Order: sequence, then structure tokens, then C-alpha cells
Amino acid sequence: MRDTSAPHPPAPAPGGLNGLLALAGRLAVRRRSVVLLLAAALTLLCALAGHDVSGRLVNGGFVPDSAPSARAQRTMESFGGGAPGFVLLARTRGTVDAPEARRDGVHLVSRLLTDPQVVGVDSYWTGSVRPRRAAPAGTDRAADALVRALRTADGHTAVVLVRLRGSAGGTRAAVDRLLPEVTGVRGPLRVDATGQAAALKDLEDQSEKDLRTAELIAAPAVLLLLLWAFGSLWAALLPLAVGAVAVAGALAVLRALTTVTEVSVFALNLTTAVGLAMAVDYSLFLVARYREERAAGASHDAALRQMMTTGGRTVVVSAAVVGAALAGLLVFPLYFLRSLAWAGLAVVALAAVTALLLVPAALSCLGEDRAGTDWFARRRFRGATEQGRWYRLAVLSMRRPVAVGVGGLLVLAALALPFHRAVFGLSDERVLPPTASVAGTARVLHTQLPAVTGSSTDVVLPHWQPESPRRLSELDAYASRLSALPGATGVRTVTGVYAAGRPVLSCPAHATDPAAVRVTCTDLAARHRAAAGTWVAVSGPASAYGPASTRLTRDIRSTGAPTAVRLAGPAAELADIKSAIAGRLPYAAGLVALCTLVLLALFTRSLFLPVKALVMNLLSLTATAGGMVWIFQDGHLRFLVGDFTVTGTIDLLTPMVAICLAFGLSMDYEVLLLSRIGEAHTRTRDTARATAAGLQAAAPLFTASAAVVIAVLLALASAQITVIKLIGVTVALSLLIDTLLIRPLLVPAVMALAGPVNWWLPSRFRRERPAVPPPVVPAPASAVGTAPGAPLDDRTPQAR
Repeated sequence: MRDTSAPHPPAPAPGGLNGLLALAGRLAVRRRSVVLLLAAALTLLCALAGHDVSGRLVNGGFVPDSAPSARAQRTMESFGGGAPGFVLLARTRGTVDAPEARRDGVHLVSRLLTDPQVVGVDSYWTGSVRPRRAAPAGTDRAADALVRALRTADGHTAVVLVRLRGSAGGTRAAVDRLLPEVTGVRGPLRVDATGQAAALKDLEDQSEKDLRTAELIAAPAVLLLLLWAFGSLWAALLPLAVGAVAVAGALAVLRALTTVTEVSVFALNLTTAVGLAMAVDYSLFLVARYREERAAGASHDAALRQMMTTGGRTVVVSAAVVGAALAGLLVFPLYFLRSLAWAGLAVVALAAVTALLLVPAALSCLGEDRAGTDWFARRRFRGATEQGRWYRLAVLSMRRPVAVGVGGLLVLAALALPFHRAVFGLSDERVLPPTASVAGTARVLHTQLPAVTGSSTDVVLPHWQPESPRRLSELDAYASRLSALPGATGVRTVTGVYAAGRPVLSCPAHATDPAAVRVTCTDLAARHRAAAGTWVAVSGPASAYGPASTRLTRDIRSTGAPTAVRLAGPAAELADIKSAIAGRLPYAAGLVALCTLVLLALFTRSLFLPVKALVMNLLSLTATAGGMVWIFQDGHLRFLVGDFTVTGTIDLLTPMVAICLAFGLSMDYEVLLLSRIGEAHTRTRDTARATAAGLQAAAPLFTASAAVVIAVLLALASAQITVIKLIGVTVALSLLIDTLLIRPLLVPAVMALAGPVNWWLPSRFRRERPAVPPPVVPAPASAVGTAPGAPLDDRTPQAR
């Protein structure tokens, strides 16, 4: 971990950021006992403040409140319609028409209607009912064609569709109240639940189990890796202490946020993962710098000062860059993403501040003997920098920069190629393990009642009533056109039931029509008309978020209607989410890119190096996205990453979180590498030597950090939920690409090709660098990567 080719340059004169860091270091050392006690007290207080935060988080926030589908869904509450929050499957050994089964079914519906979140219930026994307007079960209900569709042909199973109102938090509370009461054995009925709200509840519960399992799996590996990276038990406990303070503080921040807005349950998972990753990185950067200074001959106090003004500066810039990556999520109008951004920003800031205060205080308490203890010192590289494996690898890359660069780009392009066929959707019960009750009930429902489980798009004609014959004719023609669209399996509205462009049942009914027609038409008129307007229900493909449903929604929007329409339903929500993300994505990407470029330009005093860092990260992320599609959309490597249900789509929002995390961690390692290269260039004024020496100094640090983070992420591959598995595998893949290809091979090759351009800065922004003292330890006779005795100038001109 040390650079023996020359001592580190003297610490800059106090002032600005360096002055603040030096002051923080002095305070932390002089008041070390106070700092440690305050850290412990703050952790305890924050843990108490945020102890109940998990019960206040919600699984939702995917659709912007201002989206057309959200407004249409609120309108659908006046009809008692829309996509059901959850579906109950009631099975009996006899028939659902038996008196006992009918009685218990009616009682079940009555209990559902007493809940304030329930806006409507459709059941075989009662038809469509709403609170305070419940229609009693009667013989005429059996004649209703819509009611008959809620029973299987063998008569053993009936369906209850429960529609809910309100936000994600209210929906989750209703599910928590109702499902324990209405599921299980109810007289002759066995009732099981499925549907979106029930799946989200199971998803949340299962994710908590998976994360606990992953923590148990990862804990031994993480501890061993920390011991190896830090060299002693005392030092290995530092990142855990920093992470504990940061995570506890972030939980208190999330608890405060829940009082003013809804916060996604995934913010809790992000807080833990990012808190641990940043704590390991920042602690490792500081401890490694301290030990390098001690190895170079500095005293204990001088090493702590130098650690703060050099390693501390790297920590501050890294936290700012990672924070900029997370801040991009604030641009999107989805509180799911915004709450993740706030959680990430809080834990990154707290990790940086805690590391800058806790690490020097702890090292000072340990004293110079224990602080410098490294149990594995004999197994680490201790020779001249030029003899290091990372140094030699960098020189090898710089000798053939064009070949290495082209080869690396071809590998990245091959990995990125599957991304062009990515199909994005949203998660449903199929992301749950096959053994989950919700998933099993959904499979039974799909098999026995496919018409009920098919996706539905709700078309609302706001403030438009079919009160005249002309309007009834317009609605009839419109419904016929909708039923003829590709993917539409049926249409229901006031004027009847339609399929394949023609009416199957025409309404209003005449007195001479059969009883079944009259009852069904009465039911349709009651369901599809309200003060808010007229409702047209379009049944579609089985997969609500598949490409066929997306095309159907697009065709519905382009089909001529009697008035302006609003669309609700899963496919409409997906379209609105895509539109919201596509509309804000350029702004989010621009904000992240601009902040990253400015921060790195100030840090490196160069215009080229920030652009190079951003491009390298984008190449890495594109390759990562391609690998994600190949694994999770196409279903490859399930034997390695764990089995999961292949749906043919990728969840739209989960990859954004994974890519954001990967970008932040990658930039964290980039800042470390650039800081070491910059220091080496200040000493040598030689780009090739500086790049190789910087990689030799930084690579052991970022590879050790990446190993710890990858161990945690790969433990998530044991998760039973596909989205959790996707995040872990995707971010781990990104770190592998970054540490094995981007940093050790492509970065040196690009640095060699750029030559002096690496350090170009307009004259007006230049400042004279301090004079560099002559090296105390002479470089070995054999140059980097050259044959023994070969002169250094045998390198390619670009490498100078």
C-alpha cells in the first residue's frame, strides 16, 4: 500500500478545504474521548429515534401523483371500479352455490365493505357492490353474465375482487387489516389472496427475510475481508463503527421524512448497503494513508495530520461525487426514487463526516503501536513501487495503448449488446418465489379463470354521459372500435359487451329480452355510469406489463373517442411512468454529469480527466446493463445466481437504483485513483510513471473495498425475490468490470494516449504548483515494465 519511490509532498498550507480538514483532525485528536463518546451517544439517540421507521415505510410511489393514470384512478373510485387491490380465491369441496358457501361468501363481502379503504367489491355471490349500496344476494344474480364469470365451470371456486382507495400507505394498512381476517378457512370455504396489493405485502415481508439471510451469509466473508484489508481487529472494527453511526443517523432522517411524505421501504435497504460501502471505503482510505505516512518515516501525529489533508480531501470529494449521482434521482417525480435519493444522500454525508472525525480519534486512542499494527504485513507487497504487479500491469497497458483500448472496448461492447432488446415493465407476483402463497394462488387463478386475471385498461370519459340516443350510438361505435384493437379480448360499458369489433350483448335491454340480458344490462348501467362520467373497461393480454399490453394502451390512446379520455390500469401506469422518466432523464443525467465534471475538474485541476472518468463510467454501466438484460430478462446463469421466474421483462425502476449505486461506487474508486495519480504526477511530472504509481497505490485499496462490497452483494443472490437478486448481481457485475477491466487496463491506456492533454487547463485557471523536493529514495535501475537494464525512454511517445 505504500509508494517508496519518493516521499509524499508536503501538506499544503492550511486554508480552504485543507484548513478545515486539518482543523477537524486536530479537534478529533485533542478531544478524542469526547468524539468517541458523542459518536456512541449520537448512534444511540438516532437508533431510538428511528427504531420504528420500518413500520412507517410503504411499498409504492411508482406512479407520479400528477400522471393521467393517477387522476383516472382517483376518478375510478366513484365507479367502484378499476384494477382490484387484491383478489380472493374461495374454494370448496362442494359447490359455491351451496347455502352454507353462499352465506359465508356474503358475510365475507360484508366484512370487506366495512373497511374505509374499500371502494367496491365484485363477487360471485353479490355481484358488484359498494359501501352503503350493497345489493343483497338473490336468484337474479345468478342470471347476470358478469357474475357467472366469477365462478369456475366446475362450481368449486369463486372469485372476490376487492378495490381499494387511497395512497400506498393506506392500501398497505388496509391489506394488513383485512387479509388476516378474510383469508384461511371460513366454514366450507378455503380463501387465499393474490393481486397487486397482496403481492406488494408479500414482497416486503419476503425482502426482509432475504436481507436477514443475506446478512448471515455475508457476515463471515465480510469480517475476514475487513481483517485482511485493515490488518488488525481494531482497525477492522472502524468501518463497522462508522457504518453504524451513518446508518443510525440515516434511519432517524428517514423517520423524520415519514412525517411529511411517504417513503419507500426500499430506502431502508439502500441505507444499509450504501452505509456499509461508504464506511469501508472512507475508513480504508484514511487508515491506508496513515500507515503509508508512518512507513515513510513520519511520526504518529504528523501521519494523522497528513492523513487528514490528503486522504481526507479524497473522502470529501468522493462523498460529493457519490452524492451528485444520488441527487439525480431527486429530479424524477416519483417519491419511490426521491426517497431513495434522500436516504442515500443522508447516509453518504454521515459516513464521510463520521469517518473524518471518528477515524483520527480512534487511531489517536489506539496509539502509534496499535494503530500501525498489520498482522499480514509480511504477505503484502513491500518492494519498490516499480516492482509492484499493478505498476507492471499499467506499464504493459501503456506500451500498447491502442490494442488494449480497442480490445477493452470490444469486450464492453459485447457485454452491452443485449441491452438493445431490453423490455421494461413493472414487478408483479412473479418476482416472488414459486412457493409463496400469493404466487401459487395467482397461478391457480390464471389456469382456472384466465378471463378474470387478464390485464384491464380502464377508459374514463370524464363528465360525459350517454343520455341521448346519439350519445349512446357514439359510445356503441367507440366500444366496437376498441374491441377490434390488437390484444383486446373484450370491452364492457353502458351499451353492452363487445368482442372482435362487434357487440356480444347490446344494451339497453328490451322488456322482451331474456332475464339474463336484462339483469346484465342493468348491472352494466349501474357499474359504468357515475357523476364523474362514463367508464369503458377494456380487457387485454394476460401480462399486464408485457409488450402486448403496452401496445394496446398506445392504440387506445390513438383511437377516436366521443370526448377526451383518461386511462387507468397497470399498462396505463407503466406508460405514464415511462413518460415521466423519459421526460426527466435528460435533466437528471445532465445534473449528474455537470456536478461530476465540476467536482472532478476542481479536484484534479484538469479538464480532460473528468471527461475521461465520466466516459469510462458510462462504458462500464452500459456493459453492466447489457449483462443485466442477458441474465434477468433472457434467463441465463440461473444455476449461478439462483433460480427465478423469467418474465421476459425487466422491472423499470429497479435497474435505475442499481445503476445509480454502481455509478456512485465506480466514481468513488475513480476519485481515489485520480488522487494517487495526481500526487505521483506532482512528484515526477511524468504521466506514465504517475499513472503506474497511482494505480499501484490505489488498486490494493479499491480492490479490497470492492471485494467487501461484492461479498455483500453476491449474498443477495440468495434472495428469493427477483428484484433484490437483480440489484445485488447487477452492482456486483459493475464492480467486477470496473476493478478488473476499466481501472487497471483502460484507464492507463487512455492516459498514455492522451499524454500531456491529461493535465491541460486554460491558463487563466492555472496556479503554480509547489516545488517538488528531490526524491529521497532513488528509483531502481530497471524501469517500469522494461527489460532489466532497458532505458525508460524506450516507452512509446504517447506514454510520456
